[in-house]
Amino acid sequence: MSEFNYQISYGAQPAKVPAQPRIDPTAPLYASEDGVVASLSNSECIFQVKRSGETHVMTFHVLQALDQAREFRTLDEHVSRILTTIPGLTAQRDDVMRVLDSLVKRRLLVADRDFLGRTTTAPAREPAPLRAVFIRACDRPDQVAHLLASLADYERRHRANRHYVLVDDSSSRDAANRHRDLLREFARSTGCKLTYIGAAERERLVEKLTRAVPKAAPVLPALLAGGERGRFGGGRGWNLALLLSAGARAILLDDDHRLPLRRLDDAREGLDPNPSALASTRFFRNIENALGAGEEVEDDPFELHLAAAGRPLGAVVGQRRYAIDPAALRGLTLSRLDHLYGDAPILATHHGAYGSSRSESGQWLYQLSAEDRAEFARDRDSYLRNVEMASIWYGYRQARASGVANFTPFALDNSVLLPCTNPLGRGEDALFSRVTELCHSGALMLELPVAVGHVQETQRKRSPATLAAHTPRFNYFVADFIRTRLPEFSAEQPAQRLDLLAAHLRDVAGASEQGRVRQLQEYLAYARADLIERLQAQYDGAPDAPIYWQADVRSIIEANGRSLITPGVPRLGDWPENIDDTGCAQRLRDETLELAGFYEAWPALWTCAREQGERLLGAV
Repeated sequence: MSEFNYQISYGAQPAKVPAQPRIDPTAPLYASEDGVVASLSNSECIFQVKRSGETHVMTFHVLQALDQAREFRTLDEHVSRILTTIPGLTAQRDDVMRVLDSLVKRRLLVADRDFLGRTTTAPAREPAPLRAVFIRACDRPDQVAHLLASLADYERRHRANRHYVLVDDSSSRDAANRHRDLLREFARSTGCKLTYIGAAERERLVEKLTRAVPKAAPVLPALLAGGERGRFGGGRGWNLALLLSAGARAILLDDDHRLPLRRLDDAREGLDPNPSALASTRFFRNIENALGAGEEVEDDPFELHLAAAGRPLGAVVGQRRYAIDPAALRGLTLSRLDHLYGDAPILATHHGAYGSSRSESGQWLYQLSAEDRAEFARDRDSYLRNVEMASIWYGYRQARASGVANFTPFALDNSVLLPCTNPLGRGEDALFSRVTELCHSGALMLELPVAVGHVQETQRKRSPATLAAHTPRFNYFVADFIRTRLPEFSAEQPAQRLDLLAAHLRDVAGASEQGRVRQLQEYLAYARADLIERLQAQYDGAPDAPIYWQADVRSIIEANGRSLITPGVPRLGDWPENIDDTGCAQRLRDETLELAGFYEAWPALWTCAREQGERLLGAV
């Protein structure tokens, strides 16, 4: 290996900083492999590549040069950085270049084309068939009518003749009857196969699964059918859809969704490799303007998602629509791109939403990009309208792959064991995403640069929750517990990983009352301090923002700061306002034990459902 002389001259005149190289847009980009270092002597070390396990002997001087080349840049840029960062090398440009050439030959500096080759290399894999399009509904027949009208228009246009399943969680008999009537009319107008699953059908399914998997009998009613009165239970319909589609793929819709899919005018082809890429948020004067914004997607929206869900990443980025531009790698390190490998399975696809916001609090609005912040707060009147998020567009301009996503997926590859989610409480989508990542390490969720219509039945007042102290719900508590507290599991099988998760949840429940209260206090302090830090960075970085924007950011920071200084009862967002410490400890124990029971029973239930296949759906 080439080597360069290395010395530090004390008392010498400051070295002249070399001029920055002119960037050649056609030159290849290189980034150094991530690795682990062990010392051999005072001057040499062993560098083990994390990705491949290969080992290389090098001097510490070469290791330092390798460390300065972590980001994808041209060789000339790397040389310039090394010369300006490591003292005493100003006059050794040729020697540094020889060292870098040697590192390229040893594949310790990876060229952009070689990295992109990793992302497109994948074995052929035929995805599972689509079982059905599942629609979660609950006491909103007017919303169901709008959705079915948009689906009827889709069927007339694309003649897809898909199977639709309405999973009805309505408590009102009138709403349930209206849903049945709407389905019958939809079937007459489209000729599509329809399945209705209401309370009676759920009970039959619970009985059937109880006979097939007796050990799951204690949890089945809560997992699929029952629930706490007055509490959101969207997870029950989700779990039903997962069982009824086990071994296949599925599409998920909510009753307040509407087709067509739309894309922003400045949406781009390709996949953005930057894991920190921000979504785009647009604001509109009213819901009608939001519903008409952007460009309608002409492709079959279901096929658009099914072209990715259930396929390896390599098969997707090999398409022109999702190809990664080498220039997009500039400035990124390989450690931030290690999720992009060709064989990574895409288990779910997601999209944005236009119309009503999908979030109940607007604290995320104060963490927008500078461009989106300018639109959000461009004048006082529009700002007061925008904080309620009644007519917005939220989504990505370019496709993006990641291990987790915060909203309900559109297409799911349920041919492998996907976990259940909590049948109760909001945030069931974020919890599902985090547990899926835990069960399938290295699997991906693909966000497409399109959005689905989302129109809630009534306009919601979100600003009170936005300006109050951050109080996450139970499902977010569990998702954050998995992200921050759980070790990396070694078990290969998803069922084993669910058992390990259940054991950790039982460990939380098994703490003393004081211990459970303390854990809740620590979690709320962490969540609020993290929000304060992020908002303070936004506030400091936007000195020219409108005064009303600054005032609200300060109000949110102060509300969360007060809760840190004088913490009250450690209540999570789902729990009653008048609960005390003992009540919080009791709720934490009960809900973690119940969730642990769901995860323990789920693999056997899912396997039973997969073995029955379409017969199970036909039986309800």
